[in-house]
Amino acid sequence: MSSLKIIPLGGMGTVTKNMFVYETDREILIIDCGIGFPETSVFGIDLLLPDINYLKDKQDKIVGMLLSHGHDDHIAGIPYIIPQLKPFPIYASRLTAAFVKDRCRDDNIKVNLQPINNQPFKIGSFTILPIKVTHSVPDARHFAITTPAGTIYHGSDFKFDPKPVDGVLSDFDTIKKVGDQGITLLLSDALRSERQGTSLSESLLKQTFEKEIKTTHGKFIVTVMSSNLHRVQQAVDVAAAHGRSIAFLGRSIEQNVKTAQKQGFLKLPHKIIYKRKINKVDPKKLCVIIAGSQGQEGSSLRRAIAGEHKLISINPQDKVVFATEPIPGNELNVYEAIDNVLRLGTDIAYPETNDETLHVSGHASADELKKLITLTKPKYLLPIGGSYRHLVQYRKLAQTLGYDKNKVFILKVDQTLEVANGKAHLGKEVRIKKILVDGLGIGDVGNIVLSDRRQMAESGIVIVAILVDKNNGQLIGSPEIISRGFVFMKHSKGLINQIKKETSKYLRSSKGKVSDWKSTRRKIEIAVEKLLYVKTERHPLILTAVIKI
Repeated sequence: MSSLKIIPLGGMGTVTKNMFVYETDREILIIDCGIGFPETSVFGIDLLLPDINYLKDKQDKIVGMLLSHGHDDHIAGIPYIIPQLKPFPIYASRLTAAFVKDRCRDDNIKVNLQPINNQPFKIGSFTILPIKVTHSVPDARHFAITTPAGTIYHGSDFKFDPKPVDGVLSDFDTIKKVGDQGITLLLSDALRSERQGTSLSESLLKQTFEKEIKTTHGKFIVTVMSSNLHRVQQAVDVAAAHGRSIAFLGRSIEQNVKTAQKQGFLKLPHKIIYKRKINKVDPKKLCVIIAGSQGQEGSSLRRAIAGEHKLISINPQDKVVFATEPIPGNELNVYEAIDNVLRLGTDIAYPETNDETLHVSGHASADELKKLITLTKPKYLLPIGGSYRHLVQYRKLAQTLGYDKNKVFILKVDQTLEVANGKAHLGKEVRIKKILVDGLGIGDVGNIVLSDRRQMAESGIVIVAILVDKNNGQLIGSPEIISRGFVFMKHSKGLINQIKKETSKYLRSSKGKVSDWKSTRRKIEIAVEKLLYVKTERHPLILTAVIKI
C-alpha cells in the first residue's frame, strides 16, 4: 500500500490560513486555501497566507483542490495563491464556489470551479465523499477521502446544530456509515475543545435580535461577518417583523448577500432598500446591516463611527449590535470600535453583554467533538483549526474515549504526518514560513523589514546625510542630520551637534574623499546608535545617506 503525507502549509497551532496538502508518490490534493490576520504589532501587514513554496517544484502532481466552506480563513487565499501555480480544478459546494467566483472576478483571475453535491467523485486516485455539516455559513462540508493509504476523514470547521436556521442538519447517517467502513485518520476541528457540553444553536440569535430591537429608538444597526448568512437571515427576519426597512452597507456584505440570494441560500423580504436611500427613511423604521464587525480599518462601520461615511451616521438614539466575536488577532480593533461607539453616546450590544446569546459559536464544543470521534471510530486522530492549547485539550477528550495518547497527534509548526500500511507516524519536517501580504506585495516583507518598521514606530528614525561632489568624489560641507519621530530638532541642537561630530570622526581621516562608502556608512551608523543610546536610552533606526550632487 502506498504512503500518504499530510502537510499543513498554513501551519499548525493557528486558527486561520487553513491549507492542507495530501500527497502520494504521484499526486497532490489540496484542501482549503485561506488567509490569516496579523497581530496588531506586525506593522503595515494586511494579511497572512499559507506558504506554498513546498508546491513550487511539484505543480505537475497537483490534481485538484477541495474547499470545505465559504469563510475567508478557508477560501480567501485563492486569488493570491492560484496565480502562482499551474491551473487545476477547484471543487466546492454551490455557495462556496459562488463566493470564490466573486473574489476571483474582482481580481480578474480565472479559476476552474467544479460545483459538488453529496455524491462521491474522483480526483485522480482520490475518491471524495462530501458530507453535509452545520456551521456558521451555509453549505459547509466534511470530506471522507479514500486514498491509496487508507480512508481519511477531513473534518474542518463544524458543529452539530440541532436547529439550524436553514433546516439542513448534519448528515449523521453518512458519517456513521463511513465510520463503520473504517477510518484510518480523523482530522477534526478543535477550536472549542475547552468548552464543555454542546455549542448553542445559531437559531437562538433570533431571540436576542428580538430583545435588542424592542429597545431601539433610532436605527437598528447590526454588524456581522459578511459570510455569516444565517445571522444575516435572522437579523433581516426580525427587522422585517418589526416593520423596518433593511439596507446592506459595505462591499463584502452587499456582494455576499447578493450571491447568497441568487443561489437560494438567503430569503429577503420586500422591504430591502438601496443604500443611498438610507437617509430618506425614518430611523425608527430602518435596519442597517453593515460590514466591519472585525473593526477593520476603512470598513463601513469604522467610517460611520468616525463620522466619515457619506451614507450613514451613528446617533445617540440608534443601537449598534455586534453579532460576532473577534477573530484571533483582531481583538484590539474590535474593542476600539466598541469603545468609540459608546463615546458617541449610542446604545450598544456585544457578546460580552449578552452571555453567548449574541454570538453563538459555529464550532463544536467537547460533546460534539466526542460525538464525531464516536461516529467515525478512527484509528488515529489529528486535531486542527485551533491554537496549541486547543489541540492539547482535544487529545485529552480523545483519551476519555479510550484513545491512547500516542494515537492523537499534535503537530508543531513544520511537522507533517505520514500514513502507511494502516498506521500513522510523524513524517519529515517541511519548513513553513510566514508569508505576509503588504499592499500588492506577497512575501516581499521579511523579518528584517518588520524589525525596521518596529524600530521606527517605537523610537523614530535619524538620517545622517553626507553630501559628495559627483564629479570628483570630494566631501561637501559638514553632515546634515534629519530626525523624524525621535527628537524635535529645534530643541535638541546639542544632541544634533554631537551626532555631526561623531560622524565627522570617520570622514576626517579620508582627507575629503572616501573610497569605501559601504564600510564607512556602517561604522557611522554603529557609532551614532551607541551615542544616542547613551544620551537617550532609545534605539532609533539610523540611516546614512550619501548624496551626490
